[in-house]
Amino acid sequence: MIQFKQEETQMTKTTRARYTLEFKQEAVRLVEGGQSIAAAARTLGVVDQTLFNWVKSQRARQAHRR
Repeated sequence: MIQFKQEETQMTKTTRARYTLEFKQEAVRLVEGGQSIAAAARTLGVVDQTLFNWVKSQRARQAHRR
């Protein structure tokens, strides 16, 4: 009979950062003003992908309004 040793692993739960609507709007304005997503994300201390998602969402909202 084969016995498996069970190990207890402790997972740490990370909390996601929450950003205000105003912060997101200002971040998107930086990109729309000509700054690259990477540069704006570095300046603001957010992940590139997060800022990309905000810009994409804003552009989709604008396209939907037309």
